[in-house]
Amino acid sequence: MNDIKIFAADYWLRHGLDHLSPTQLNKSLDNWFFEYVYKDQQWRRNKKPSSKMFAGISAQIGWDNYALFDKSKDESIDIAVEDYKKYKSQFIGDEKEMKQFEINLEDIPAVVKNYIQALDDLEIKKFATINSERNVDKWFDGIEVPITGKTDMETETFFIEAKTKWKRKSGKARKDGTFNYANIAAPTKPDPNHVKQISFYQEATKKPGYLIYATPSNYIIFNTKESEELAPHILESCLNNYKKTALVRQNLLKFSEDPKEIAKNFIELDTTNINYYSYTDEELKEVRQFYE
Repeated sequence: MNDIKIFAADYWLRHGLDHLSPTQLNKSLDNWFFEYVYKDQQWRRNKKPSSKMFAGISAQIGWDNYALFDKSKDESIDIAVEDYKKYKSQFIGDEKEMKQFEINLEDIPAVVKNYIQALDDLEIKKFATINSERNVDKWFDGIEVPITGKTDMETETFFIEAKTKWKRKSGKARKDGTFNYANIAAPTKPDPNHVKQISFYQEATKKPGYLIYATPSNYIIFNTKESEELAPHILESCLNNYKKTALVRQNLLKFSEDPKEIAKNFIELDTTNINYYSYTDEELKEVRQFYE
């Protein structure tokens, strides 16, 4: 994003920010402020993703190979599995995440297979041009920094936002200390935050879009032309919500150069928010100290 720094207002740049993104705007204010204003990019890069996040990355590498590089379904699955295996060392010493890693590894073939079936439903291979991770941006009136993102997949006529869901620990521990891992199905209604992302990508690409969920057991496709949950009035409302969220954050940054002053006087902390679920005890301690 270095090429757009010159267009961002100084009060954004002095806090180390040259853009916002749908991911940022979906975060709670307190979590976003801690991660993006108080902390820096290096801290965010060093924060270890969960095993589920890595699984999603590897799964996308698999179906990208199917759609973009004409690999077979079996080859694409194998590519995803081999890519995911390289992350195992990240979880040495973390028993909880290591077990989740192993569960995900078993399920990656099914997730990639289901997602590829969704791509086949969309006849993805008939398109002459298919992109992955294309940078797009949107400027809102009155917001002096761009909103930027990357399309998961895009053709000449539509874009795709990809989501995966993985089995999760369920119930109480067995006598031997192990747990059951419950299967998970694709949602019958899209997550509201994912609907917001669709609103941004439709506006930024000027194309209709598909929201695809893939799980080990099934998949589901929502689309902006037919799905009630992605109706035009809903997407317009989501865009307005993003603009309001960005404006609140902009006004806070205008108010003071001191993040601690802003945090103490204007932002309420809620560590029960889902954004903090992956935090370690030590990280949560630092968050609480920052907001004291």
